[in-house]
Parts: sequence; C-alpha cells; structure tokens
Amino acid sequence: MDNQACIEMDIGPISIQELLQTLADRFGSGFKEMVFEKGSFIIGPNVRILVNGRHYSTLPDKSETILTAGDEIGLFPPIVGG
Repeated sequence: MDNQACIEMDIGPISIQELLQTLADRFGSGFKEMVFEKGSFIIGPNVRILVNGRHYSTLPDKSETILTAGDEIGLFPPIVGG
C-alpha cells in the first residue's frame, strides 16, 4: 500500500516557512497541528522536513530558505509504533 501523496504547486519564490503556512491554510487544523507547535507557526520538533533530500535545519537559512522551481519537499509526520 502506498501512503505517499505528491502535490505540485506553482507559487513563485517562497520560503519553507511560508510554504508550510500556505499548506496549513489549504489542509486545515490537522496539518497545522502536525507541523507547528501548538498555537504558533513555529515548526515543531517532531516533523521531519527535507528539501531535496536534506533536512531543512542543515540549510544556511533554515526555514527561511527560499525554494526554487524543481525543489522537492518531503514532510514526514511523527511515527509511533511498537
């Protein structure tokens, strides 16, 4: 079973932070709760965000990195299991 979703967006120059806020507006409270700390737009510690295979925190501008055409963004929610 494939649980991956792929969305292509053409929204011009935008930072990772702005993209996440745009997606939160589009997908609602469940997305916002998964990605951001409660009651804020601060990226939470449990979600993994990759830009072209690199964790966003390793990029020089972190969440303020401007995305360009062709960039691939991966969002990985917290995984619980046992």
